[in-house]
Amino acid sequence: MDGQAEQPGRLIGLPERLTDDVVLLDGHVLADAEAHLAGEDAEMLLRFEAPHASTLDQTRAAIGRWIAARAAGGPMFAYAVRDASGELVGGCELRLAAPDSADVSYWVFPAFRGQGYARRALTLLCQAAAGLDDVNWAEAHIDPDNLASRCVAERAGFVETGVVSDATASGETARRVLYTLALAPELGRYSGQRPTPPS
Repeated sequence: MDGQAEQPGRLIGLPERLTDDVVLLDGHVLADAEAHLAGEDAEMLLRFEAPHASTLDQTRAAIGRWIAARAAGGPMFAYAVRDASGELVGGCELRLAAPDSADVSYWVFPAFRGQGYARRALTLLCQAAAGLDDVNWAEAHIDPDNLASRCVAERAGFVETGVVSDATASGETARRVLYTLALAPELGRYSGQRPTPPS
């Protein structure tokens, strides 16, 4: 120890790499930029039948921010999601939120869907979060019409517990379905469900 106190909001203790021998979570590198942009393009064409607006330079800049956030220890920590051969298949993030919880998000590029990568990545991410001091809950905020992501969350053990608003969006996109997972199961009433706060 160097005598400095840990700063609040830092993700101290998250491993650099996680794997279950099928999926590998590790750090993004700038060489991921072209594969990441191609995956985003495929997603935009699939969901909106329109090409993606990002450029390769913007994608490299985003990856640079993820790399810097990892080096700083948070409050957001991003992992690249890779298959067993090391090919980039998506990504996931963990962000400290309320005092005892972390928000998680994940994405898998369309060419790799239906192969279990998303559930495996989310499970590994939550296992890592469970090792953090004072983080008892994981939360995922999912678009109501995204049935595939809702299914992934449920298969990873999350329970639908309500609706949350996204301050950065408007209209129907401002409402997301809240899924929670008890990282300390003894805190949940049942099935890892977060207790409803009093109104």
